[in-house]
Amino acid sequence: MENSKKQIIKRAAIITGLIIFIIIIGFIIVRYEQEGEQNMPFYLSKIMIVSTADGIARNDEVIDVHQCNDIYLSFEKSENSKDDIMIKGISIENIKILSGPSKGIVKFYRPSMEGKLVYDNSEACQITDSVTYEGGAKTDLHSLTISNQGGTISFRTSAQNVGELPIDTESTSKAVSYNNDGTLLQKAGIAISDIRYNIGFDIIIELKDGKMYKGYVNESLPIEDEENGGVKAIEKVDLSNVIFKRIKIK
Repeated sequence: MENSKKQIIKRAAIITGLIIFIIIIGFIIVRYEQEGEQNMPFYLSKIMIVSTADGIARNDEVIDVHQCNDIYLSFEKSENSKDDIMIKGISIENIKILSGPSKGIVKFYRPSMEGKLVYDNSEACQITDSVTYEGGAKTDLHSLTISNQGGTISFRTSAQNVGELPIDTESTSKAVSYNNDGTLLQKAGIAISDIRYNIGFDIIIELKDGKMYKGYVNESLPIEDEENGGVKAIEKVDLSNVIFKRIKIK
């Protein structure tokens, strides 16, 4: 009888221990899903978005207005990371239009391959799904490289042909008599509400030691200047909503 009681108590203790263990593991899993990695060797330190507009001459009489959003993603090395930990590459993947604008067609671009302009919206620079910046000695947007110790990468999302404006045909040079900035939207009578849209994309950070991390970003564009009715630039440093998690090596 005494042995039977001991066996029952022992089994109860084992079952209780297993339940506590499962609860702890479940808590860790839920917390990880909500908070992600807390001590990444490299982290996303800020997102800067520059919203503006471009005018491209269709012919001698009309220019097409495009609304452009240049997204810059900056990465820094954690203070507790070892010197030999380096970036192998950072990719922007699975770029999706979650909700499109009522005017225009959204396209995505990598930086121009050369020249003074960061972007030229050429067909050769158009990206359909992803773009990768390889880790190197220094950061160079044109060559798609990021310093292996951290730096800034970028891509453009542009709502094409959202409106049009006439060219000043009285000018002897027939040059476009407008500035390539947010005022183009106002002059063309384009409401921000008509060109607002949402995009989402993954950020993949791959380190040379084989570790990989993935985070997800969702942005509503363009960034509106509520005071002047145009578009502007913002810098986001509170990125607590961008959660990175470890992923398996490809």
